[in-house]
Amino acid sequence: MAMCEIAVKFDEDERALIQSLADTAGMSFPEFVKRAALEKAEDMADTEAYDEALDADDGIRYPMEEVVRMAAEAE
Repeated sequence: MAMCEIAVKFDEDERALIQSLADTAGMSFPEFVKRAALEKAEDMADTEAYDEALDADDGIRYPMEEVVRMAAEAE
């Protein structure tokens, strides 16, 4: 996969905070920022999938005993 480089500007206080957290995590500044951005993207995708699941929810709920019985019958 091709890699691309981007520039992100932080003020000195932001940079110091992020560097401190990166140091605590044992990561470089770029690695910390990359991981944080990817985690945020994954969180947003999860939230979108959850919202879609809620929209499609038919409201039917089953007790655990029924789920186990249905799974056993499906085998």
